[in-house]
Amino acid sequence: MAPPPQQFESTKLRALDVLLREGFDRAALEKAVAALAGAERWIIRPAPYEPTGRAFDLLPPGIIEPAQAWELARRLQAQPGVEDADPAFEAVYAEPGPAGETARTFNASDCDWSLRFVKADEAWQLTGGASQGEGILIGHPDSGYLPHPELGPNFTPKLGWDFIDDDPTTENPGGGHGLGTASVMSSPYNGPNADGTLFVDGIAPKAEVIPLRVAKPTLFVPAPVLFNVGADRLRDAIGFAIQRGVHVISISLGWLPNAGMHRAIQQAVQANIIVIAAAGNYTGPIVVWPGAYAEVVAMAACNASAEPWAHSAFGKAVDATGPGENVWTAQPVDKVEQSSGTSYATAIVAGIAALWLAHHGRDALLARYQGGATLARVFRHVLRATCDTWPQSQLAWGAGLVNAKACLEAPLPDVTELEPALRQTSSETVAATFSGLDAADVLKGLATTLGVDEQKAARLDAEFGRELRFWALTDTPFRHAIREGAGKTLRAQLPPFSPSLRAALR
Repeated sequence: MAPPPQQFESTKLRALDVLLREGFDRAALEKAVAALAGAERWIIRPAPYEPTGRAFDLLPPGIIEPAQAWELARRLQAQPGVEDADPAFEAVYAEPGPAGETARTFNASDCDWSLRFVKADEAWQLTGGASQGEGILIGHPDSGYLPHPELGPNFTPKLGWDFIDDDPTTENPGGGHGLGTASVMSSPYNGPNADGTLFVDGIAPKAEVIPLRVAKPTLFVPAPVLFNVGADRLRDAIGFAIQRGVHVISISLGWLPNAGMHRAIQQAVQANIIVIAAAGNYTGPIVVWPGAYAEVVAMAACNASAEPWAHSAFGKAVDATGPGENVWTAQPVDKVEQSSGTSYATAIVAGIAALWLAHHGRDALLARYQGGATLARVFRHVLRATCDTWPQSQLAWGAGLVNAKACLEAPLPDVTELEPALRQTSSETVAATFSGLDAADVLKGLATTLGVDEQKAARLDAEFGRELRFWALTDTPFRHAIREGAGKTLRAQLPPFSPSLRAALR
């Protein structure tokens, strides 16, 4: 397989995400924007589905370069009424599609290998509760969908929404990725066919899967985890899912972080929604967002031989690993084919979350943990505690290989048994961005790249962490220099930093 391209196709500012302090209103924001932006007429609109009424999107009057966006965000955040300001970008990353991959082991040719790998078929046979996700709603932010017999009767697009075209029709010609990930959750159990017909086995075929279209394909990005998706669209889809009353959110996409998206995820978790997200493809030691957020269960990928998928992201931000290489999925034109990515490990674990909720009864779980712990925290604990061990490092691949049967069989923990803290911090620094590398080594690489000593690099990372993280994610030479400590030759080729960051480097 050819290596992935080394640069983004584009990075476009969609909005500045602004959160006001209590006691300040839109009029105060309008005044601050007028003073800072001058004659440029930014559109101010309330952030949809945001419960406090203090969050707003500032829509740019035209094309705004990233450095200018970061400078304005920094100046806005210095205003007395602004609690937070963070750019929301839409980035296109050219990642190879799945074509050309072949099964690495004999059992990967069995259409139900991924289901049997996680022992979902055995989990269905357990007594004491619903067996296949009955009564559970899974929100599915993705590329929409295409009709396919393998989606099954519990795939319910009538409950979804299209955040690209702002209408209820989530079916679209570019919905192949959403089709594939949805089928892994919702396809009815078929079992081997005598005529050899290919099929998909859904992990939770009796749960309802609700498509939420937030991403669109491009010529270079047919079906990756690094989608052409604005963080604000994903934020809005999560808010919509909360209002829709979903119980699980399965996010098989991601890349750039955003404060508004993070707040939406925190609101979902507080509403006792379990959020699962992909660790990322072709990003090495960088776990993408929203998977990297501490409230999210982040999934890496393996193959049918219980070996890491060669292109899976890894790092301390990963919670567990599941099937992601050569998984059988529904594909356009009524086909069933193998596809690879952490997207599928994510959908599989979202299905396991649905099985867990249905098996124990979500209402019973809410009653048991009322006021003590969110269901997301309890599920993460149980999922990790019941993983099968394997030879891989837990610092890179999480607690182990997911096991649906063991997850459902495990006794429900007391609140006192839960981990006292989340599995990682939500630090907004370059050092935390490379979660698969030692933070001290990353800081050394940053110092060398910026041409400063390590103490100053640490100060810059603390003060300008969001912007430095953005450039590390979107500027490939800068990212490689930090990772490899080869920055001495890069000094004249640094990214186009904001004026404040450039001044701080002097």
